Order: sequence, then structure tokens, then C-alpha cells
Amino acid sequence: MNGYATLSEEAPLIPNDHLMAYEQFQLTSYEPDIFSLDNTENGLSISSSENTISISGKGFEVHFDNSTGELTTLDYGNGNILLSGIKANFWRATIDNDFGYNMPKLLAPWREATTTQKFSGLTVTGGSAAEVIDVLQLAENPFTANNGKIKITSSYDLPSVEGKISIVYEINDKGEIRVTNDLSGLDEEVPILPRFGNNFTIRDEYQQVAWYGRGPHENYSDRKTSALVGNYSASVSELYYPYIRPQENGNRTDIRKVRFINKEGRGIEIFSPILFGFSAHHQYNDDFDPGETKQQRHTFDIIKRELVNINIDYRQMGVGGDNSWGNLPLEKYQIRAQDLNYSYVIRPMH
Repeated sequence: MNGYATLSEEAPLIPNDHLMAYEQFQLTSYEPDIFSLDNTENGLSISSSENTISISGKGFEVHFDNSTGELTTLDYGNGNILLSGIKANFWRATIDNDFGYNMPKLLAPWREATTTQKFSGLTVTGGSAAEVIDVLQLAENPFTANNGKIKITSSYDLPSVEGKISIVYEINDKGEIRVTNDLSGLDEEVPILPRFGNNFTIRDEYQQVAWYGRGPHENYSDRKTSALVGNYSASVSELYYPYIRPQENGNRTDIRKVRFINKEGRGIEIFSPILFGFSAHHQYNDDFDPGETKQQRHTFDIIKRELVNINIDYRQMGVGGDNSWGNLPLEKYQIRAQDLNYSYVIRPMH
């Protein structure tokens, strides 16, 4: 329930009915959608050719690169929507406040963890007994999971923080994919995380965005009370906030679900059992990042690319600003370096 307070009569410099304050009250709890691996009507088939693992079901096909562990194809009957697959992401483009405490140096291990991940292996499990499937044998003996579920686990070492990240893809016979990120084994001296999430890019035609969460304007963990929870929609271009000095921008928090669709209403929807964050741009994350020092760039330096770059985050640390010359965001808006785990589900929109 939303409550609004407006001026009942004109006052000096303030017109009648001017909005003076508003607040939101949660009356019921949110019941998230459920991802199910229970057998329904359709099975899944899995095969391998060279370095590609292919999983197909009724109306969809997904591919993984066995040499990198990356999801390379996501096809729900309208061609592959992916331009680049899901990767773990621990970094955000430095904002003006971040330079006050020298974030590029203080939190540098997490920039390196994002860019220097080392693939350590991929496993495939399936069937009612969840047996491990030998990928090498799939080329000659394609496997059928009649119970309608397959799990791919891609594992990576993070040498800069002496940790590991695994990305688990559970695929059901409806083409839904539950993506689980599991961060573990971090060095005790590792600093706080700027961000914990995933990044991937999809084709430019899927640039209509609708979300249930905070909006309509950008918001962050420590800058969100002005953004009420609701159903919002915008184009990807409208999600971008053009700060005069390019930096992190356009985040939305407390998301229940978000969808990216084309003019025909086809695309993907992402939902999670927990509240999550997202952002989407026609630019890569690095396009907004000045690097180790402030660069006197401006909005005209930011080019529009023919893609949709998506971040799906467990959390991003707060933007701070209690002062801009040395303070980190408040501790409750930081992300401690510890074992972390979160999941979300990708499903087709037809």
C-alpha cells in the first residue's frame, strides 16, 4: 500500500496539490515462483560434439563449451539469444565516492578475480539417480534423461583471492534453467566485495525491460527508500543514467522478477527465491569504468553498442557518500568476504 501527502492549498513557491511526502507499507508477504525439477511430460536429451555439450527438450536447446564451462547457446525457438554467456562478476565501475577511499587499489583483488578466473572443470549429472555422465562418451552415446532434469557444474579458481566459484546450471524439461553461484574458500585477508553476481549479454532486439521491484529510477542498497516497490517497464536505453563523469549507474534493487523481451513479446524472464538486483545497458560494464584514476571523460565518450548487457546480482555494495574523501559505505551496506551462495531462474517468454 502506498500513502501520499500533498499540499491542500497553495503556499509561497509551492502550488496546490504538490507532493510533499510518500511512504510504502507491505501488507502481505511475497510468494516467489517455484522452479521444479519434477518430471512432467517431456524428457531431455544430451549429446556432445567436439567441445560443445548440447541439451535439448521440447521447444528449446542449450549449449555449453566443454573447454570453458560457459553457456554459449540459449535458444527458445527464436535463435540463440546469447552473445556472451554467464560469468561470475565481482566488480563495479568505480563511482566518484569510491575514489575517496581508493577503491581501485583497496579492492583490486576483486577486479582481478573477475578478469583472471581459471576454468578448472565441468561435470554433467542426470537421470533419476543423478549419476555423473562421461562427457567423452556422449559423442557416441547421447543420453536421455526421462525424468526431465540435467545439471551442469562449471568450476573456476580465483587465484587473486585464493578462492573458488562454481556456477551450477539445473535444466528442467520446460527449458527453465536454475543458475546457482557458490563462492567459497576465500583467503581471510581478502577485502570486502564491490559486487557478487553474474554478467552476460544478449541480442539487441531484447531491449524492452519489465521488472517487479524498486523503481522507476536507479537505486542502490543505501539509496533506495525513494524508489517504491512496484511493476515498472522501460527500454534498456532508459535504464542508463548519464552521469557527467561516466561511472556505475542504473542499478535496481529488491527485484522479484525481471524480463527482457522483443517487440513480439519473446525473450526471457528471470526470477529468484530471494530479492536480487539487476542492471542492463547498451554498454559493457568496463565502458563506464575509468580504471585506477579519475579520467576526465564525459557522457559523449560512452558509445551505444548493439547488445544488451545484463547484470543479475546477489548484491552490490552501497554507494556511500557519508563523506567523499575516505569513508567506505556503512558496514551494513558492505559485502563481507565469506562463503556466499545465491540462485535465480531463467525461463522462456513466448
